[in-house]
Amino acid sequence: MRRLLNLLLLITFQFCYLEWPPNYSLFIYQCELEIIQKTDNLLNNLLHPVILAGLIAQIILLIGSFYPKLNKKVNALGVFLLFLLVLLFFIVSIFSRNYKIAISTLPYLIVTIIYIVNYRKQKSI
Repeated sequence: MRRLLNLLLLITFQFCYLEWPPNYSLFIYQCELEIIQKTDNLLNNLLHPVILAGLIAQIILLIGSFYPKLNKKVNALGVFLLFLLVLLFFIVSIFSRNYKIAISTLPYLIVTIIYIVNYRKQKSI
């Protein structure tokens, strides 16, 4: 179940929508492609705290998807890092009244809640 949730978390994170003035909008997967394609500032881009946290979290979830014996706490760290990032997107979108962003973050937030409920069930068993 955890492996499936990790994959769902990765997929739903990729489709979080970002939008900022002047008329610039991308999904996360498009942002990641753009960051990787701009090789002249690649190291500086990857070392930005928000990008680095998101990248580390995605790597943890990817490893957890294919390596089932990954420590649950390490996996939960990956979920939590991405959760903080998506929650930031959600809060900013609510304050700025940009409901496209808010709606695009809901699938990730819902799957995270399912992950937490599942994590707690396994912890109590």
